[in-house]
Amino acid sequence: MKFGIISPYLDVQSVGVRSLSSSLKRAGHDVKIVFLRGDFLKRYSEKSLNELVQILKGTDVIGISLMTNFFDNSVQVTEKIRQNLDSYVIWGGTHPTIRPEECLGYANAVAIGESEETIVEFAEKMANDQDFTSVLGMWFKDKDGHIIRNCSRPLIQNLDSIPYLDYDNEDHYVLSSGTIQPMNNHLLNEYAYSEFMTMPTRGCPYNCTYCVNNTLNQMGKGQKIVRKRSVNHVIGELTWMRNKMPFFSRVKFDDDCFFLYKPHELKDFSAKYKSKVGLPLFITGATPETLTREKLAPLVDANLQMIRMGIQSAAEKTKQLYKRCHPNDKVVRAAKLINEFKDRITFTQYDMILDCPWEGDEELIESLLFLTTLPTPYDLRPFSLSFFPGTHLYDMAKKDNIVKDDLTDVYRKHYHRVKKTYLNRLFLLQQEAAKWTHGISTGTMRLLTSRTIRRWKLNWILYTVVRLTIDCRIKFKRFKHLVWQGLKDLRKMDMRRLKKYLKEKYAAT
Repeated sequence: MKFGIISPYLDVQSVGVRSLSSSLKRAGHDVKIVFLRGDFLKRYSEKSLNELVQILKGTDVIGISLMTNFFDNSVQVTEKIRQNLDSYVIWGGTHPTIRPEECLGYANAVAIGESEETIVEFAEKMANDQDFTSVLGMWFKDKDGHIIRNCSRPLIQNLDSIPYLDYDNEDHYVLSSGTIQPMNNHLLNEYAYSEFMTMPTRGCPYNCTYCVNNTLNQMGKGQKIVRKRSVNHVIGELTWMRNKMPFFSRVKFDDDCFFLYKPHELKDFSAKYKSKVGLPLFITGATPETLTREKLAPLVDANLQMIRMGIQSAAEKTKQLYKRCHPNDKVVRAAKLINEFKDRITFTQYDMILDCPWEGDEELIESLLFLTTLPTPYDLRPFSLSFFPGTHLYDMAKKDNIVKDDLTDVYRKHYHRVKKTYLNRLFLLQQEAAKWTHGISTGTMRLLTSRTIRRWKLNWILYTVVRLTIDCRIKFKRFKHLVWQGLKDLRKMDMRRLKKYLKEKYAAT
């Protein structure tokens, strides 16, 4: 069987797509992957779609992976395919898992949940002219328009049984500079941001109301939700990557619960990672409950340099709404623990959620004041609350008439674009201050958020003064950093950084 798989995401790491492709290839099928990179708020050009059709000619099945925000682009691509090709179209990923019936308005079938075993069984049955509409984990629309709703497939418990991600550039393509080109190592490294991304675990033990995991956990009820690959399997993949793709300069674990590995497992992993891989490591799945010194110290010794932890809110009322009920003192404890290693962990990211319609000024001020107590430096990432289908907050937003139209209010909403309110501006101000300076002091933040000062309209004057002060500090720190790096380069007789700087300055003029 000949498959074409399309990834519409901006990067080319696409762990799910690459995992499906490697599973199909192991079963003997041919696979093309097209990384149709694009902003989900912009549609593809006709030129790109025509190139896509030419590349996918002769494929029996075309799969499209999509999250909710990529719905419009997936519809555009599917309509183009069905107008020009006879391929069977399957949609998979988070959105089809949550909204299979909606997606069957465009695709022939949808894959629900983890699909490595599902897609291989489907391919075998189709190749042998057998009835494939009984495959577990898939819904179908028959010739008469009736929907066949099959049960979900059990979660894959042995993650070591899944082959390593497909990174064979042969038959991989990428949308770059307005045209779809064959993938090569240069493009791969550029659009993967020089990092190899993988997932040592699957599942999440939490049921946050803004996250689709609460629905996915219900779908897997009665099964082991959180599953871990063995340490040797993860190390095996990373050593394979080092040999095959030596141009990657760091590793990223982009799962939800890496720190649920036990201390002895992380000690074993760290020792093997240090000796066999050694690249800077970025872990995104830290939580205040799971982060301990016993787990963190060996990872830092193994070259952990970047870490991400979700805070979301420091207001008790909002945390209860989100079901993020970790006490603030645990967040502070975790932040202080990370900060103890700040000479080694060079990038610390904390996530916050803004634009919650059930949150008032008092809750936002509570979070702003809390952020001033965390040790710096850190990178604050504010997200605009999005009501994704399958979440408890989506149901609340529909009930309260906050979401009136899914397409405009959810699918086409950008989760990075927070509203331009005064208090939101303070979060962005703290973002700059905490990253480049010592942050905004608690006293200054109290003045910036004072009801009295805001009532007298003096808050914007104070905001401007603080903004200018922070900007000056940032410029001075960047200048010192530039001079220091320049002196180090001169000692090494390395002129590359200086040439790049002068080239950028020259181009700007």
